[in-house]
This record gives sequence, C-alpha cells and structure tokens, in this order.
Amino acid sequence: MNFEAPFVSIYFGVFLLAFYGWMWRMPAQSTAALKAFPRSVWPGRILIAVSVAWFASNLNQVDLGRFNNLKMALWVAVPLGIFLITQYLPDLLSVRGFCTFCLLAGQSVLVAVRWHGTISQTAVALLVYVLMVECMFLVLYPHFWIRGIQWMEAVPQRRVMALSAGFLISAGLLICGFISL
Repeated sequence: MNFEAPFVSIYFGVFLLAFYGWMWRMPAQSTAALKAFPRSVWPGRILIAVSVAWFASNLNQVDLGRFNNLKMALWVAVPLGIFLITQYLPDLLSVRGFCTFCLLAGQSVLVAVRWHGTISQTAVALLVYVLMVECMFLVLYPHFWIRGIQWMEAVPQRRVMALSAGFLISAGLLICGFISL
C-alpha cells in the first residue's frame, strides 16, 4: 500500500464513501450491524489480540535505556495480557478492540504522511486526530457507541445529518487527495 499523503486521503475518502453509502442504502441492516457490533465476542478478542501484539511490537522497537533487559518479559506479558483482557473485560470488548486498533493505525498513518507539504496531508492529519480523540473516548466509555447509534436513530433528521456530514467529509478527503496528486 502506498502511504503518500494524497493516496491516503483518497483511501480514507473511498472507504468512508463506501461506509456511508452502505448506511444510506441499507438503513435497517446497517443500524442492526452497528448495534450488534459492541456485544460481538470474537471480533473483540481478535482486535484486542492484534492490538496488544502490535503495541508490544512497537514497544520492542523503542530504546528503554537501562530497562531494555525487561523487553524479554514481553514474550510472557503479551499472551497473559491478551488472556486477562479477554476474560476479565468482556463487556463491549469489540468497541475497545476496534478503537485501540484505530489508535495504533492512526499513529502509523500520521508517521507516514508527516513530511508531505500538501493539503491532503493536512486533511488526513486532521481526520486522524479527530478519530484518535474519539477512539480514546470510546476506549474509556464504550457504551457511548450504543447510545450514539440510539440517539442518531431516534429522530430521522439526525440520521440524515450524520450521513450528510459523512458524505461531505468523504468528498473533502477525495478532493484534497486529487488536488494534491
């Protein structure tokens, strides 16, 4: 995958356009899927396992000075951490796993597009920072995922506004990406 800022902007724009298009074309199915996701068990376990392993890999690459010899403990701590998280924090684990994965992916995207002086770099960085703040909030309060969907579905105009905002963000990312090529 190419991590040039314009292409990342286009990738995000296409992904968000497809997601909001799916929500617009299939309102009942998309709402049911978004409501069922937080309580689904296996996606949460898989996302947490990938996120903890990814975090351990990142931590293993950092120079910890006089604590470098403790990096060997990661071989024990990672499987133990995955087991403990999946067993003792099962409620809304999918939201926490998804948001943790997005935080790690966001950091990688920000590093990849850092030195591009284009408008797409600014658009991607802004989107990633907004998503990272939202993900940090949802890791702490995952029940707001369900409440947000219920709030959006309570009044039809809210759904229209949310979809319109999503389409505008998608279009903005696509335009910024194509301008920066």
